[in-house]
Parts: sequence; C-alpha cells; structure tokens
Amino acid sequence: MKILRVISSVDKANGGPINGLLNSSAELVAKGHEVTVLSLDNPIEDHISGFPFTLVTYKSSLGSLKYSGQFKLWLEKNITSFDVIVIHGVWQYHSYATSKACIKYNIPYVLFTHGMLDPWFTETNFLGRMKKKLYWKFFERHSINNAAQVLFTSKEELRLARQPFNPYSANEKVVAYGSPVPNTAELNAKAAFYEHFPALSDKPFLLFLSRIHEKKGIDLLIEAMGKLHDRYPDIQLALAGPDHNNLRPKLHERAKALKIENRITWLGMLDADIKWGAFYACEAFVLPSHQENFGIVVSEALSTGTPVLITKKVNIWTEVVDAYAGFAEDDSVSGVKDTLGSWLSLDTEQKIQMKQNSVDCYRRNFSMKAAVEDLEKTLLSVTEDKCN
Repeated sequence: MKILRVISSVDKANGGPINGLLNSSAELVAKGHEVTVLSLDNPIEDHISGFPFTLVTYKSSLGSLKYSGQFKLWLEKNITSFDVIVIHGVWQYHSYATSKACIKYNIPYVLFTHGMLDPWFTETNFLGRMKKKLYWKFFERHSINNAAQVLFTSKEELRLARQPFNPYSANEKVVAYGSPVPNTAELNAKAAFYEHFPALSDKPFLLFLSRIHEKKGIDLLIEAMGKLHDRYPDIQLALAGPDHNNLRPKLHERAKALKIENRITWLGMLDADIKWGAFYACEAFVLPSHQENFGIVVSEALSTGTPVLITKKVNIWTEVVDAYAGFAEDDSVSGVKDTLGSWLSLDTEQKIQMKQNSVDCYRRNFSMKAAVEDLEKTLLSVTEDKCN
C-alpha cells in the first residue's frame, strides 16, 4: 500500500501521536508498504531535519488552527496517488482539509482522534467548548462522520468520544496500540542517563516523563509528595518533558512552599538512550493525568519493566491494574497520594514481582507487533471496501 499519514506537527515535543506514528510507520515500511507524512510544520524548524520518512510540510498561519493554502493545493494535486490516508488528530486545519480532499476524490481514510474528543477538554474550558462546538458544526463533524473508520486505542476512549458533540455517527473501531521495545541495552541506557544527571545516581526516584501541561496533573503530584515526604524522606521526584506553557516556575514555587523543592529534579526533554535510561533507573513511573486516551509513555515504561502509578483518567488503567503492573486511583491529590503510597509501602520482593508483571503486561497488551498488525489489517480492509 501507498499510505499517506497526515498530522499537524512531527515535533516529538508534542507528545504521543507523533511518536506512535513514527513507531508504527517503521514497522509498516519493514512490511513492504510505502509511507509518506504530510504536516504543517515550518520547513526550517530543527525537528524537520533527519525525519526518517518522506516528509512534505508547509508553514501554517492563523495560530493554533494552522491553516495553509499550499497544504490544500498539495492534497488536491497528490492525494489520488495514495491507496489510503491516515489522519492523526482533530480540531486543526489538517484534518478538515484532508478529509475534504479524500471525500472529493473518493480516497478512503481513517482517523485517529488521539483522545481529542474526550469531554475533559470541553468541561474544563468554557470558551474552548464554545469554539469547538462551532468548529464541530461547520467543519470537524464532516471529518469524523465521513471517515471509513474512526480509530480508538481503548474502549474507554471510544465511550467518552460519543458524549460531547452531535451529530455524531462515526464508524468506530478500537485498534491495538503500543510502543516498541527499547533499542538499547539497559546498562548502556542507564549509564547515559546518569552521565547527564549524576545527582540521581545514588538516589531512589519516581519519574514523570511527558509534557509539562495542566492536564498532566503535575500539581497533584507535587501536593501528594508534600503530604508523603516525612514518611518517605529518601524518595525523589524527577520531572522530564518540554514546558511550552512555562508552568515550571509556578510548580517550583509550590514545591518550595511545601519544603520539597530539594526533592525534585527537573530533567528537561529526554530522548534516545537518555530517555530509556530514565525509565530503567527510576523506581516507578508516574503519570497523574486528568485525561489520556492511551498514554504511550505508560506503554514505554512497562516495556522496560517499570511499574506505573497512574490515575483512572488514563484509559488503559484497567489493563495495568488487572496485571498488577502498577496502581491507579482518582485524579485528585488524595488519589495520587494513595497511588504513591501503595508503591512506596511495598517490600523489596513485592516490587521485584511488580516489575516482572510490568513486562508481562506490555507483551500481552501493548506490543508494537500487535499494534501494527491491527493497523495494517484495518488499512487493507478499507482499501478493499473501496474496490468492492
């Protein structure tokens, strides 16, 4: 198949969707398929250099909407040369323009919402809710309701997507999703991590690795640590990820007020061996989010045998808890405190068992092989439907 994958940005600092695209595209190419990626990045940006697949990108305008007339013209000229289109994400120009071109030229497309229809986003922002309702009415409903299939990475993501907007008549499908196993040896990865962060080499720490964003619940994590630091005086927090919204100063001030600022290490954005080394080096991974349709970093943590401490707003929490590969509670200070306390109160033997359970949970539920086989099967089915 000739596959076109369309995404707003290929910058890995934007989180899970681009990482999922990169991981699965590598496997699809290995299976003999041809992958091209279309985005709305500025071609001169640093993250464009060295992109591993054929990339077509145009600088956008109109702020977060990310409009580009050149993007539209490229689709008009080239879309019929592809067998199937995969759209990643909604609420920006790329999904509307691509779906419109697909409908016009009768090219089948599937669409990953990546959790962007979750009601959390509309419940927490009145102005945002009004904007999205208008955008849905005039634009986005056409992208969703005309897709050959709208793809969800969990049953919970699918269920939640039905709530906020109408008319909603998506042809829904839950597909496997996951991440690849680390491409580096554990000892090498840990050595790379400690070389960059030697202060953590002799300290037990919990790792947060994601965007520094309000929805990730880092404020809950800091408050929970403030309530636990007397009982567990040795444990540290390592916070990794890009801070596009400049939240770090506010979070640091709150940690200082709680007298735990010396228990927190800010790592910045991590990649390659250093990222894998962080997973291997930490005691457990923490993601106290208010909303995660999947949480690819959770899958990555499990693949390294790292237990995960998450909230019940991470939509794969049931798989984690059922496998006894971590703990999950409500997305509140008390919930996060209970989750951390459940891990910290385990004895050494119990922690070792949970680490093994984490690997088993990954292999059973979130392997890249299963995810790509499911996506490939889905893409083949929609292209065959067109032929029939």
